[in-house]
Amino acid sequence: MRFGIIFYAILGILAFLIGVYLLQYLIFLSIIFFIGAFINGVFIYKEYNIHKSDKIEYDESTLPDEVIIKYSRSGRIIAIFIYSIFVILGIFFLSCIIIKFNFMSIFVVVLLSAFTIYFIIKIILEIKKISKIIISINGKGIQIKDNPRYLWGEIQLEKIIVKHLVSRESKHDYKPEINYLYFFHNNEKTEIQIDDFDITDYQLAQVLKIFRSRYNNSSLL
Repeated sequence: MRFGIIFYAILGILAFLIGVYLLQYLIFLSIIFFIGAFINGVFIYKEYNIHKSDKIEYDESTLPDEVIIKYSRSGRIIAIFIYSIFVILGIFFLSCIIIKFNFMSIFVVVLLSAFTIYFIIKIILEIKKISKIIISINGKGIQIKDNPRYLWGEIQLEKIIVKHLVSRESKHDYKPEINYLYFFHNNEKTEIQIDDFDITDYQLAQVLKIFRSRYNNSSLL
């Protein structure tokens, strides 16, 4: 965690200094580096928040009746600003083109316009994701997006599993980890990647355990 924060801090400072230097030459490019510095700041916040969240312990008294899981807000902010860099580049190159009524210039204008519009659409989609509910967990069961809720009585083996991303071409021992919400519903397996959500794998494991315990205790009454 400390290495990640130091790494992003160094990149952020370098990006900010380059942005300040470019202010006297190209404002468009300086804005891109300022955005890069901001993105690194968000990465630092995200690293720190993940480390802090893993220390949070839920229990029966502190967990609400329903837990709503959405996409990570910091992840959406990072994606929006990365896409905005491409939008700025598209606008910059469009502004540099001297329009001539020939096939090549029209083709380049159309291509750059499509490129810019594509990333504007990506930004809009990321903004919509911020308020979108992906998983809802309560005393009745688990609901994925707008699908019917899976009831606890029909769910088995709910847990968090880790898969390692292995590439045959990789010469290094490092294998990225991907976390999934995993359960069976009426003997049908369900897996949902959770790394891009506003809850850590450790927190979600606690939530599943407490809601399962609540359901089991209510069934005994």
